[in-house]
Amino acid sequence: MEGKIPVTFQHNRGFIYDVEDYMKLRFTHRIVGNLFGTPVSKPRSASSFGLPAVLTPLEVRLALEEGLIVLIDKNAQLTRSPSEEAKQQFARLSQQQIHEQKQPVIEKRLKEFEYHLPKILAGKRKKLLKSGVKEEDITINEEQLIKEEKHKLETMEIDKLVQIPQEYPLKTECTYVNYQLPKNELLKYKVFRDIWKTRPVFITGGDSFGCDFLLYPGDPLYYHASHVVHVLTDASQRLDAKYLIRCCRLSVVVNKVCIFAYEEPSGGVRYQTMEWEGNVAEDV
Repeated sequence: MEGKIPVTFQHNRGFIYDVEDYMKLRFTHRIVGNLFGTPVSKPRSASSFGLPAVLTPLEVRLALEEGLIVLIDKNAQLTRSPSEEAKQQFARLSQQQIHEQKQPVIEKRLKEFEYHLPKILAGKRKKLLKSGVKEEDITINEEQLIKEEKHKLETMEIDKLVQIPQEYPLKTECTYVNYQLPKNELLKYKVFRDIWKTRPVFITGGDSFGCDFLLYPGDPLYYHASHVVHVLTDASQRLDAKYLIRCCRLSVVVNKVCIFAYEEPSGGVRYQTMEWEGNVAEDV
């Protein structure tokens, strides 16, 4: 499974917890998924990605067939109570995180102490003089003061951030899953795969626009969808004029080209584009 991106199978979807893996799928293979279950077009920049990323069943099946991912199921391991060794290992990880948070605080405050050290020395000397100690008898060790301050900082309590990991941080047993789509999704997947394979576009779910798919000329972060795709599942739907009119009117309202996709008797996928006559006239 070397070189393949690990995707965790949960609730009939695929979850990606590593941002580098997600970026590779998105920008190299045009598989965009959703972020925290929200439309992928919501983030305004690459730095605003939130994880986990969620792949739809169609995207999971496509990535599996293309050999891009390996689908793993950890439910059997994660539903069991952790062993004592796992508990101790997790406790060590938690302590390490707290230590890593504390070190920058210590270093910052120690630098501030060293910066103000001349004033601190002057204040101590002035205090000793007031208490009756002679000038020639005053000896203040700067290195000792810094050492004492460092010890004080190391033993003091600081505010801690408790990290809640999105992915289980310890190694776990897992089983590999060869996910198969239900029969009622096979035609939609056939269209999805055909578009992804034959056209250099980004393709996402189209629920928000009342269609099956949305097509983008580039990454949805930077482009609006240009086409809406409706998958026609049976012959009667193709002949339903009211259905066709509804779809076309909706595409005009949202300023997108309407595409109807259906399977030919030979098994291939055929596309029929419908556009408002006014737009066609303008193009001419």
